[in-house]
Amino acid sequence: MLATSLTLATAPDAGAADTLLSQNKPATASSSEGDGLAPSAAFDGNLTGTRWASEWRDPQSIQVDLAAPTVLRRLQLVWDPAYAKSYQVQVSEDGANWRAVHSTSDGNGDVDSIEIAATTARHVRLNLTARGTGWGYSLFEFGVYS
Repeated sequence: MLATSLTLATAPDAGAADTLLSQNKPATASSSEGDGLAPSAAFDGNLTGTRWASEWRDPQSIQVDLAAPTVLRRLQLVWDPAYAKSYQVQVSEDGANWRAVHSTSDGNGDVDSIEIAATTARHVRLNLTARGTGWGYSLFEFGVYS
């Protein structure tokens, strides 16, 4: 029993939780629908009580500054019913030169969990190009994970 316990204690944890990098980091967006719907609301850790909402036109974008280059592996988008049908996730080390790490044209709202190849970036941007509804875009949470 002791040998088994030691083996389990020293084995790497293959199911270790991802580290959330984006919570409470500086955020900007191309627009906001109004007071209380600022970009920072998509990065505050509140999955149902606060949200960012854009103006009702295409295209729009929202981005976060992680404060330092970091290895990214996963993103999670928790949509309000006003979701994106088409969007692209872009990353940058300097906030000026962007490269795409994921894109879709068949978004359906709800929660999108996006695995990406490990990449290093400081800035992460969601470039929203086609709405799935007549409203603007709206995210309860935009999580960036290592």
